[in-house]
Amino acid sequence: MLTGTPLDLTPFGALLSSIGWFYWLLTAAGLWWALRGSKPWQAKLLRALPVALVFGFLPGLGGWNAYKARSRLNESMALFEQRCKTAGEKISRTVEGVEGVVWLKWREKISNADNFADQFKLNDPYGQDCGAEDCILRLLRATKGVELDPKRKLPHHHGYRFVETRDPGDGVLYRYTLRLDRPFDHDQKWLETYIKPELDREVISQTTARYAISWDDISTREDREHWIAGSSLRVVDMKVNEVIAERLGYMVDQGQGSQAGFRSPWLYAEQFACPEFAQIGPSDSRRRHTGRETRDFAGKVLQPNTVE
Repeated sequence: MLTGTPLDLTPFGALLSSIGWFYWLLTAAGLWWALRGSKPWQAKLLRALPVALVFGFLPGLGGWNAYKARSRLNESMALFEQRCKTAGEKISRTVEGVEGVVWLKWREKISNADNFADQFKLNDPYGQDCGAEDCILRLLRATKGVELDPKRKLPHHHGYRFVETRDPGDGVLYRYTLRLDRPFDHDQKWLETYIKPELDREVISQTTARYAISWDDISTREDREHWIAGSSLRVVDMKVNEVIAERLGYMVDQGQGSQAGFRSPWLYAEQFACPEFAQIGPSDSRRRHTGRETRDFAGKVLQPNTVE
């Protein structure tokens, strides 16, 4: 008799399963006792009825809960399919030779301690492929220290020369650039060959980039009640206040928020998304954020200048 909780994954799981078998054996024994003998069938029925009611209550309750859960999931999947009809990329025009962009809205820092189980927090689980300054780093290409990586093995040779954004921590407007650095530690000689990307920033009085990237959680209350999260990623021409491209996406947790077995609902929802995320590997059919979704969409619309 599994509980549907993390307890099932412990050594107690086998014990709980054994208890389930004992439960049904006890039920069978009770019915045998009620129906044995040569008494009239009415008397046997009167004795069997309490046994059936007592031992049938928990399985009946479990069956009813399973029916309600299945009905709820069917409702969620129907709503998800409806939302997916509007999902996808809409690009009205692209721009070549873009030097820098404005990152309008910061994402929360992603922590390994997060279990991504907050049903109603509008932090855009679908689009959250990065967090805090890491989102800025992924949009940039290195403009200093590139000689440390002459074979261009690192993933920081493509992107924008600068990103302008207002840090929500101090409210100051900054221009970020990226450099490659080689830290040195006399006690750790391996650092002599280690190349690390580092963010530099300077205070600016106003933005200079014409184009901006922004995101929003577009989930409705009904969506979240059905464990559906909606996302909008937009590219904006700030000179004419025009959205020139937008990506809409949705994801649904088929476990409907269950955290049994230590599962994280929004992480599992990545496997049921539209548009779909990338497959982890050829031998693994699961789909996950790659961490490149925002960068790739922005680069498709605002094509970075590659000439220094």
